[in-house]
Amino acid sequence: MGKAEILSTIRETFFYGATDYTKNQPDLFVPHKFKMLAPSQVDDFMNNLNEGLTEKEILIYIHLPFCFSECSFCNSFPYRANHEVQKKYLASLLKELDIFTGYGVFKGKKAKGIYFGGGTPTSFSNGDLDRILTKISSVISLSSGCSITSEAHPLTLSDPERIVQMRDIGINRLSIGCQTFDKDLLKLCNRRNTKSQIAKIVNSAHDVGLSINIDMMTGLPGQSLGSVDRDLEILSKIKPDTVEYIRHEIVNPKVVKLYKENPHLMVDKDTLFEMVYRTQEWMTAHGYQQNGSFVDSRQWAYRYHWLHEMPIIAFGSRTRSYTKFTCYDKHEDISTYSSFLDKGILPIGRFISLSKKDQMYRSTLLRLQLKKGIDKKWFQEKFSLNPSDVFGSLFSKLTDLGCLEEENGAIRLTKHGAYFVEDVCDCIIDTALKEESESLVRSPHSEGTTSSMFD
Repeated sequence: MGKAEILSTIRETFFYGATDYTKNQPDLFVPHKFKMLAPSQVDDFMNNLNEGLTEKEILIYIHLPFCFSECSFCNSFPYRANHEVQKKYLASLLKELDIFTGYGVFKGKKAKGIYFGGGTPTSFSNGDLDRILTKISSVISLSSGCSITSEAHPLTLSDPERIVQMRDIGINRLSIGCQTFDKDLLKLCNRRNTKSQIAKIVNSAHDVGLSINIDMMTGLPGQSLGSVDRDLEILSKIKPDTVEYIRHEIVNPKVVKLYKENPHLMVDKDTLFEMVYRTQEWMTAHGYQQNGSFVDSRQWAYRYHWLHEMPIIAFGSRTRSYTKFTCYDKHEDISTYSSFLDKGILPIGRFISLSKKDQMYRSTLLRLQLKKGIDKKWFQEKFSLNPSDVFGSLFSKLTDLGCLEEENGAIRLTKHGAYFVEDVCDCIIDTALKEESESLVRSPHSEGTTSSMFD
């Protein structure tokens, strides 16, 4: 198929519009398989987890779920920043690291990457972040060149000295949420940041040797193609080290209410398709890697190793961890989270023991987000099965759509398959669900509370 035919086919028969899309990538999410875990079962669960965690390197995620305000596009539903509440949460987080260490899980391992996510991690002081990093380094060695990233709200980095201090405590990469430079759209999203503010932060980070990412979005309320083009022009001048463009996932009740009252603000499917295509074309032209096109670890070390199935051990409330055989979630409410830790119990609320088929689906979902795709020989050695035999129907569908190709013993996304990797991932999840029951429906990756913590 030619380019025009491929794009037409993807748009008409495969592309999920704003209301059908759920952010399932970058990992497998099959919530119907979760089993609840009673406090009395935690010891056995952790012992089994430890036995199966044979890898020498792991990734560590730290969740800091507090923000100064709630953005309408947000799907993480953070708590309002509050010094006393955050102080208690920090104490609980450090206690969790201690209890986890007591199970011996860190023994003989190194941390390949550490990621502070939120919420807004920089709603905590640099001293607080330093306490967490100091605790981590006291219980597990860091690999050479360990990537340490912190997400940050632009307004918390207005003072260049804060960026210097973040560098000094060991953070070597920043990720700031910008979403768009259009002030009218930002107002609808309850955000305010200017291109001059963002440019200043990027320059300050580069001045002290930090890498910096800017998060951007397509499909925001009232967004137009002209607005997207202006954003891309500004990004070209600011020159961050990495850019991530993601599609707006309509989950937050605030934006649902906004669309009900102002339906004209909803970006139509064809316009959203063009937004995704244009931003991906721009990303490719400017040498930016993203899900579906990762070549190496230079731009996105944490994500790159994640996609190679390196275990993720997450700390904090409402976090999800993955090992080769298990996925488990922490309790969501921070009061519940802390109360478990006060009793010396890890606050694990539910888990999935991944079956062989689940593992194959997960490997497929993750590896297809790498430029090299799935090495058929590697898959055969790992599962004693040919991936084409296991997923023949799924692969045929994606190939017919112009999203998948096979070459030199590898199954990988085409250029346009990588452009619409979010839809490919949703398709894989849908296939996994339908294989078990026609009644199962895909849920947002951000599944959990949909209640505002700011009300």
